[in-house]
Amino acid sequence: MTPSDRHYSPALRRGPLADPFTYSLYACAPYRGCGHGCAYCDGRAEKYYVEGEFDRDIVIREDLPERLARELPSLREWGPVSLGSGVTDSYQPCEREHRVTRQLAKALSSMPDHRDMGGMGPLPVVILTKSAGILDDLDVWSRVNARSAVLVLVSITSLDEGLRRDFEPGASSFEDRLDVLKRFKAAGCLTGALTMPFLPGINDGIDSMHRLFAALKALRVDFALSGGLTLRPGRQKEHFFRVLQDTRPELMDEHRKIYREERASGAPLRSYQLELMAKINEARRGLELPWMLPHRDLRRLLEPHDELAVLFRQMIELFRGRGVDIKRLSSALTRYEAWLKERRTEFRRHRKLPSNWLSERLRSALTCSELAQVLDNRKLTDFAGRVILDRAILDPLTLRLVDSHEEITPRHSADSQHQLQ
Repeated sequence: MTPSDRHYSPALRRGPLADPFTYSLYACAPYRGCGHGCAYCDGRAEKYYVEGEFDRDIVIREDLPERLARELPSLREWGPVSLGSGVTDSYQPCEREHRVTRQLAKALSSMPDHRDMGGMGPLPVVILTKSAGILDDLDVWSRVNARSAVLVLVSITSLDEGLRRDFEPGASSFEDRLDVLKRFKAAGCLTGALTMPFLPGINDGIDSMHRLFAALKALRVDFALSGGLTLRPGRQKEHFFRVLQDTRPELMDEHRKIYREERASGAPLRSYQLELMAKINEARRGLELPWMLPHRDLRRLLEPHDELAVLFRQMIELFRGRGVDIKRLSSALTRYEAWLKERRTEFRRHRKLPSNWLSERLRSALTCSELAQVLDNRKLTDFAGRVILDRAILDPLTLRLVDSHEEITPRHSADSQHQLQ
C-alpha cells in the first residue's frame, strides 16, 4: 500500500458533459489500483499511468472524505457522483480496513439540501463494483437514495465460479454479486449489471450468457449492459495472456488470432465483434432486458440539459443495434454537445448565475429557434421539445415517446425505428 496522495485536488473531478457510461457529472476515486486482480482489467494498460503492481501497490486517498465534505456545500451543478472507475473498485479488499468509501458515503448522505430556497439538493451517486463489501454500507446508501438517488452497477459476466477463480481471483463470488443487486433493488435503489467482458471461448457461449441474463431478469435489474473483451497492447494484453496460458492454454491460438491487429483500443477483429453481438442478442431474446438505464430512471439522475445529451447517445446505440442509419442523429448530437459545453463554460465562469441556469437556458433555446438551428433536424427538435418541455418518456423497446404518467409495457413496434430519422 502507498500513502494517500495529498496533492490530488480537487476531491471531485468535473466533466464537461455527463459520462455516457456511468451517467455521472462528477468522479471521485477513493483508491487507485485494485486488489481484485482481474486478469483482463484494462486499468493495467499504460494509457492510465498506474505505477507499480496494479493489484498490490494501491494508492489510498485517506484524506479524500474530508476534502469532499468541504467541497460539497459550495457546488453549483446538480448531477451524479461516480465512485469507482476503470482503474479501481471502491469496494476492493483494502476498503475493509481503510473505509475510505464509507466515509465518502457519509459525506454525501449529509450534503445540505437547499431546494426549498431555490438551490441544490443532495447529489445522486453511481457506484461501480464487483464486491459484496458494498452491502456493509447499505444503510448509508439507503439514506442517500431516500434524499436523491443511488445507482449500483455490478460487474458480472458469468455464473461459473471456475471462471471467477481463474480470472477474477480477488472479487466476490457471482452468487454474492447477484445478492448485491437483489438487496439494493429491494432498498429502492437503481441497479444495473455490467455483463462484460465476455471472453472468447470462455464465457461467450449463448447458453452461458442466457443463464446469466435470465438470472438478472429474475432480479428485476433496471438494465444489463453487455460487451466483449478489449486487450490494449502492452501490460494489459501481456498479463492476460500469461493468465490464459496458465489456465486455458488450449485457447491461446484463438486469442492471438482474434487480437492480432494490435489496435490501440484493444478491440478484437471486426468479424469476432459481429459474431459476439449476434450471440448476445440471441441470448437475450425474449427476456426484454434493457441494455441501458431506461429514460424514466435516467431522469432521477440528471438535469434536463444532461438528460437530453445522454438520451441522444442512448438512441444512437439503440438505432445502431437495429441497423438504422445514425449519421444525422450523430451529427445532431455532436452539435448539441458543443452547444452544451459552451453554455456550461459560461455558467462555470459566472458564479452568480443561479444553479438552474443551464436547464432554463435549454428551455429558452427550445422556445425560440436556437436549438432548432443547433440540431438542424425538425423531428429531433420536436422530440427534444416533448422530452424537455412536456417531460415525455422514451420507451426503449418501441423508441416512441409516452406521457410521463403512462406505464411503459414490453412491446415492439415494427415501424418505430424510423420515428426520428
